[in-house]
Amino acid sequence: MDKNPNFIKKYLKFVGSKENFVAKEAKCDVCGSYDNKVIREKISWNNDRFGILPVCCCNVCGFIFQKYKFNKRFYQLFYSEYYRKIIFNDIIPSSTFIKDQESRGKKLFQFLKKYNSKSGNMIDVGSGIGTMLKPFLKKGWNCEGNDPDFHFVNYGKYKLKLPVECLQAEDMQIKKNYYDLIIIMGSLEHCYDPNKVLSKCEKSSKKNALLVLEARGDPQSNSRNYFNHNHHRYFSKNSLELIMIKHGWMPILTTSYPITGPTRKGGIYCIGRYTGKKISAKSFRSLILSGKKESFDTVDFRFKYHDYTDSKK
Repeated sequence: MDKNPNFIKKYLKFVGSKENFVAKEAKCDVCGSYDNKVIREKISWNNDRFGILPVCCCNVCGFIFQKYKFNKRFYQLFYSEYYRKIIFNDIIPSSTFIKDQESRGKKLFQFLKKYNSKSGNMIDVGSGIGTMLKPFLKKGWNCEGNDPDFHFVNYGKYKLKLPVECLQAEDMQIKKNYYDLIIIMGSLEHCYDPNKVLSKCEKSSKKNALLVLEARGDPQSNSRNYFNHNHHRYFSKNSLELIMIKHGWMPILTTSYPITGPTRKGGIYCIGRYTGKKISAKSFRSLILSGKKESFDTVDFRFKYHDYTDSKK
């Protein structure tokens, strides 16, 4: 029996899925609550095409995420088969994209010098082709990258000879107490289980290791275009810090400053240092309830402001 609502059936048809995946209501990735309120129902499916795929706001901490979630296999297929074809209509990276990724890596390397001046072991989770690693490799870092995008990874691995592997971040097999630096540049918004990813990162980090998270950040235009089907969750500065703290990192800088350059407008960044000890569930919930959260109205008006200003153009 098909348990999917009609809009999920339409969405599966849109992405070209040959399997009838069942979507279930998701819980908040940050605090684990199922208590939420829909903030937008109709979102961008691609360019000027819009469809229903509700995005909600957690009533406990204010985190924003897609209300419905498929199983792990769906996202594996989505990023290996559908994603590039739908979004970019191409499975081979352009020369512009390759150069931009390397340029972003150079700027990130320079920015992080003040926090870690020595080379060591690093991993780029959601690395794509892997060219952000090149500046680190040139400076003596021992680098790894992974990404579920089969075509982009193969291009980076075989064409550019970069140390990247094709896999979902949840399936990483990594050493304990190994990494000095972990970067996740926009990929937590796309993965199946961000908590499992960060849990693996936590176990593999040396004490005082750096974690760099990048997220899409605040909207630059109306919410119908900001919310889209390939972003499964939307971090604010507050929720980036919360999910870091949840997994044992202490945020040392949270900023809108473009630490990787100007090509990703509106992005936000959080840099944290691993404490060596994960916070208890009770203490984490107390932190949220004591005020480290955002209300539904705060979040909603953030998007209403952009909808209003966009309508006046």
